[in-house]
Amino acid sequence: MNRRVTRIALFFFLSLVWLTGDAQVAGSDYERALNLQKKYDSLVEKLPDPPVWQESFHTFVYRRSVEGGHEFILANAENLSKTPAFDHAKLATALSAASGEDYKAATLPFSRFRFTDKQSAIEFVLEDLRWHCDLAAWTCTSKRLHPDDDDYDGDDYADTPTVLNSERETKPSPDGQWLAFVENFNLYVHSKDGKEKFALSDDGSEDNYYAVNSIVWSPDSKHLVAYRIRPGYRRLVRYVESSPKDQLQPKYSTMVYPKAGDVLPLQQPTLFDVAAKQEVSIDNSLFPNPYDLSPAVWWKDNRGFTFEYNQRGHQVYRVIEVDAATGGARALITEQSSTFVDYRPLIMNQFDTGKKYRYDVSDGKEIIWASERDGWEHLYLLDGKTGVKNQITKGPWVVRAVNHVDEQKRQIWFEASGMNPNEDPYFVHAYRINFDGSGLTPLNETEADHHVEFSADGKYYVDLWSRIDLPPTMALYRTEDHKQLTVLEHVDIAKLQAAGWHAPEVFKAKGRDGTTDIWGGDLSSHQLRSGQEVSGS
Repeated sequence: MNRRVTRIALFFFLSLVWLTGDAQVAGSDYERALNLQKKYDSLVEKLPDPPVWQESFHTFVYRRSVEGGHEFILANAENLSKTPAFDHAKLATALSAASGEDYKAATLPFSRFRFTDKQSAIEFVLEDLRWHCDLAAWTCTSKRLHPDDDDYDGDDYADTPTVLNSERETKPSPDGQWLAFVENFNLYVHSKDGKEKFALSDDGSEDNYYAVNSIVWSPDSKHLVAYRIRPGYRRLVRYVESSPKDQLQPKYSTMVYPKAGDVLPLQQPTLFDVAAKQEVSIDNSLFPNPYDLSPAVWWKDNRGFTFEYNQRGHQVYRVIEVDAATGGARALITEQSSTFVDYRPLIMNQFDTGKKYRYDVSDGKEIIWASERDGWEHLYLLDGKTGVKNQITKGPWVVRAVNHVDEQKRQIWFEASGMNPNEDPYFVHAYRINFDGSGLTPLNETEADHHVEFSADGKYYVDLWSRIDLPPTMALYRTEDHKQLTVLEHVDIAKLQAAGWHAPEVFKAKGRDGTTDIWGGDLSSHQLRSGQEVSGS
């Protein structure tokens, strides 16, 4: 609920203005509306964030609100235990000593982390630093994120691999016998024992270089693919902070911000036969004008590799396969639109969701693919050679996320909204369906907005649900029979209600066409009397 209070505060303020007509709005009215979140945050305890499953264990971590801030909980799906994820007070002391800031047990400055070193340490990112905290020695160290780091949040060119001319920056082959690197902007290979060294390319230059971070070896170590990159134009936008808080003089900063028509970095995949010490030519006619190329991924049987091509303008999106023996390129999947292809990943979170999803079944013999080609976001099963086999999901509703795929059972667990005709179409529910489109089964039927997270092996899942008039509940389930194992959190809002908070009243009305249902939440006029502070959830 507290994630939405700021928006509701604005809604409350506008409603107040509308109800009071021409009445004078004082500065205190603005102040009261803008401070609703701060006032109500501390009154809701044990409000959980979505959980994060640990990859190697049937355990998961989540953050929940407590008096004065938050705490992290480690839960075990096998024995149904819940314990603090670590000693919050000791971590706050260690992090304060290392950073120079003043942190308390309930005000740790991160919302997510990951365990490392067999759960004896944690790592998290703060701004442009990655922190590593030892949970035994209670010490914390940090290092600055590199532009090629997955967590780096720099300029728009951060996704473009950079020049690294050094034998110290290498990509070892899977068999451990060879090391690939870039020297003088060209691609080189030397044997592990250092007795043999040779160049694979001779056309690299400062304006058209090979990027070591893009090198991907074939599983049998006989081929490798790397991207040759022609840099684009780095258009800089300059900013002036006229009145910084920490000094009298202005501050100056820049950011890279390409404009329409600017030359973008050009990435071109190049394939090499390492044994023959030569390039295998790839025809780029299927990907001539990339806005972006995804990293290359080899098939496990070494027959070739794939990458995804997002054409500049975002009206063409392709999955390209390149044959390792011939360099022949073909489009496994093509999406075209006269307007825009949404290339963001199909991952549900509390802020947004994308449209793109791909899962390779049996090393690409089949592909599960998400598309809006019938006008609704749905899943399709494609043959890796011939194209669409069947549409998996279908109807006047949309797939919002894919949670888990079981290749052996040929089943998919996914989230969707709009399937239930008599409820808010934005409510998300979880479902299971077979690859052939049969066996559609709902996993949660409570009329609410649901978010589910599965364990890595799909054996368990956590369901977190709420409505604007229903406090959040989070429970653990067993996937095999959808049995609820335990309720992890059930938010108590008694203090919130005692402070004057009222949940909006849910309403449904017909749209202008007289057919479409419009859903919303209403703050009734008797709750909006001048001087009474009220908010939705």
